[in-house]
Amino acid sequence: MKAWLVLQEGPGAGHSYPLDPFRQTVLSVGRSADCDIALTDQRASRHHGDIRWNGNHWEVVDRGSTNGTYVNGLQVHAPYDLRVGDRITIGETTMVLREFDAPSPTPVRQPGPGGGQQPGKASARRDATIEGRALRPAAPAAQVRERHPPQPQPAPQAVESAAVPAAFWLVQGVAAAAVVCLASGAFLPWLRVTGSLSQNLQPLVQGLAGIVATLSGPDSVLNFTQEIGGLQGYGKLTLGVAAIALITLVVDILFAFKRRTVVPGIVYLVSGLLAAGAMGLDLINYYRFYDQIQSMSLLFGVNLADVVKVFGQFVEVKITPLIGLPLTAIGLVLLLGVGVARLVMTLLDRR
Repeated sequence: MKAWLVLQEGPGAGHSYPLDPFRQTVLSVGRSADCDIALTDQRASRHHGDIRWNGNHWEVVDRGSTNGTYVNGLQVHAPYDLRVGDRITIGETTMVLREFDAPSPTPVRQPGPGGGQQPGKASARRDATIEGRALRPAAPAAQVRERHPPQPQPAPQAVESAAVPAAFWLVQGVAAAAVVCLASGAFLPWLRVTGSLSQNLQPLVQGLAGIVATLSGPDSVLNFTQEIGGLQGYGKLTLGVAAIALITLVVDILFAFKRRTVVPGIVYLVSGLLAAGAMGLDLINYYRFYDQIQSMSLLFGVNLADVVKVFGQFVEVKITPLIGLPLTAIGLVLLLGVGVARLVMTLLDRR
């Protein structure tokens, strides 16, 4: 797509530069005389940016300039597709992308015999020269027109910058939910153990039924129930993890302007992995110990597993998980997820 890049405001206003992808796909812009579009703007960097053809559109690319590149008032940090009417601001210079209109041919006077121009006459052809670099002739102002009104678009980096704070506060909300789950699970019961005598023992206790009923009620011997709280086991560990996560959460919120640090994500991950690893290691050791019991022998070669099997015929034991256990598990999963999300968000924000 052929187009004109017209300097509308700032030093060199009125000059126009043709953009033709069949002749040149990349034009450098900056204060240096080596640039294709050399600016006399002291606020522009020596090699400020590029105007290049990406196959479908002309786009502007900032090359790490000091004062930045703006399109329609928004700073761009990545290649930005230009449309007719877009205003590109570099330092104090504003350039506008216009549709291409071929200028009408203008006669050029021949030089006189001495090699100079005819006296008293100026050449009809004007070479726009900036810092010693000759450029193509500028299009007459009457022929540069805009067929479509400008349609400003937000820069991609501006959209990304608005999304980062929203993700930051979402992560903080999930971290707060993890702290609540871990703290609540530590104070609530984890397991309920219920035991009762098997039906095989009822004939043996029928003769004692009256005595048992008289002393402590008919069900005191035949049934028993015991609840195991979180603080009786790993609840103390998970409560400590909740305290660490809460301190990290408060510090992270107070210093939200330093959200590019990886420290909160590492603290969440390490504390969550320590608690989950300790509980998982204990579970693995339990199964190993259970396998050892199966092969352990007692007096006269009787296996301990056989004793447990016989004992199970007379006593029925049932273990029921209570609300504290799933709450603790959910809290650990949320905490690990928060750690990963916080690290990913930090890396994206730095990028």
